[in-house]
Amino acid sequence: MERQRVRMLDILRGGAMILVIAYHVLYDLVFIKGVALPIWLTPNEPVVEAVHVGFLWVLFAVSGVCSGYSRNLLRRGVWLSLIGFAITVVTVLWLPDYAIVFGVLSCFGGCMILTALCSKVLDAIPWPFLTALSILLWIVFADFSKGELHFLFTDVTFALPKVEYLYPIGIMGKDFYSIDYFPLIPYLFMFWAGRGLYRPISKQQLPKLFYKAHCSVLEWMGRHSLLIYALHQPILLALFMLV
Repeated sequence: MERQRVRMLDILRGGAMILVIAYHVLYDLVFIKGVALPIWLTPNEPVVEAVHVGFLWVLFAVSGVCSGYSRNLLRRGVWLSLIGFAITVVTVLWLPDYAIVFGVLSCFGGCMILTALCSKVLDAIPWPFLTALSILLWIVFADFSKGELHFLFTDVTFALPKVEYLYPIGIMGKDFYSIDYFPLIPYLFMFWAGRGLYRPISKQQLPKLFYKAHCSVLEWMGRHSLLIYALHQPILLALFMLV
């Protein structure tokens, strides 16, 4: 956000970043160091994954809100995409066991680029409908990359084609591998849900407490969330390798 910064958005994002770091500590302990943790602390188990999805919603939705404040969302999206691509090149060439292909920074960059290109259409849709539709689409396509669609009364399973270079949208080649993978489907829908909420938030239509909240530490983490996200996992991996 560049104008009339709403501190609660930074606080939410900062709080989500603490959960992100905690999740990756648990993930590295279990899947890299082989530490046996209780089920309720083990990534890929239902309770932990429910929390995981929750803080991802906060990160993507808040970023969607903030996209409405950006002066040049397209340039920001291209910049993040280039950083994400650089991380892919470095990890694939020098750390193939920890390769990051279309990780979270690439996904955020793609979301910003698509939102910038579609902004006139998105902003013409009434915000309650845009937000509700985005949530519904996320529910339906949450496991698209696994070949599953979720509807109200049934789930549909299908075989995705093995196609190279379509991994940004969730269609992977047979040799695709990434330890941090965020395809645009379904995460773009989280971002667009936040884009819809930008309108009532920017018009200060939420309760006054939302605009008066203050927490210096979380606000700082929220303002630097993308940098923290990019650096925290390499730092954690280095620490665990030294132990």
